[in-house]
Amino acid sequence: MAGAVNTAVLRGLTRLLAALGIWAALGASAAGGDTRAGEWRSWCADSGAGASLGWHFYCDRQEEAQEVEPAPTQPPPASPDIEHTQSATERIQALRKALEEARAEAILDPTPAKVTAYLRLQQETLQRAAVFSDVFRRTVWASPGLDYTLKRPVGALAKQVWSDRRRVDRDRALASLKDRYGLIYLGHAGCAGCKVFGPLLRAFATRHGLGVLAVSLTGEALEGWPEAVADNGRAARLGLGDAPVPALVLFDTKTQRVQPVGFGVMAEDEMAERIFALTALEPGHDY
Repeated sequence: MAGAVNTAVLRGLTRLLAALGIWAALGASAAGGDTRAGEWRSWCADSGAGASLGWHFYCDRQEEAQEVEPAPTQPPPASPDIEHTQSATERIQALRKALEEARAEAILDPTPAKVTAYLRLQQETLQRAAVFSDVFRRTVWASPGLDYTLKRPVGALAKQVWSDRRRVDRDRALASLKDRYGLIYLGHAGCAGCKVFGPLLRAFATRHGLGVLAVSLTGEALEGWPEAVADNGRAARLGLGDAPVPALVLFDTKTQRVQPVGFGVMAEDEMAERIFALTALEPGHDY
């Protein structure tokens, strides 16, 4: 009986010691965790990137430090005092320079941050332009003296009205042209353009009742103008001795001066428009 009791006691003590040993081991592990972890990491570091510890060994990978790109520096906003001292031209130049610099930065180093900075600055610039354009047209609409389309319309309906009125004014001016002006036509028989322009000028002059003196530089008859007179130095006296033909000039009987209408083949509408501008419109009135 006593032997059985001693055996049971020994087994209990053995289990107690085993339990104490486990707790001691755990305590030592907890107390020396940092040291062992350091040794483990040291082993991983000493092993080198190419060392193999087996599939069941894993070294902790240190996270690579990610380089954080600094945000592009924006120029500080100009203070009100600086804006007042700068002229409008200087401020525009500063905006343009900032936009060009942002664009160059984005091209040379196209990171999302720099491209975004450039696009925002470009958007701001376009918005300024849009506001100016809108205010510009509103101002023109409200200011008849500044609205050029009242002088030279661009809309289809208004342009048709303007063209009809222009044609009436032009025909009236051409009808009264003979009271002061005459036309001098220079050509020669071998000129291909003269063979086309001569008959066209005859029809134009007949339609508007204009007097024309046809001068043949070679002395031969001109197409459409059998009554043409020989040059005999007339072109040289008019300062047109070397002028290309066909040539059409206005002769002002009041000032005794000639004024070229044009050289080469011209259509009737073109001749009418040129003569009207030269005789009835002040320079700059039509623009």
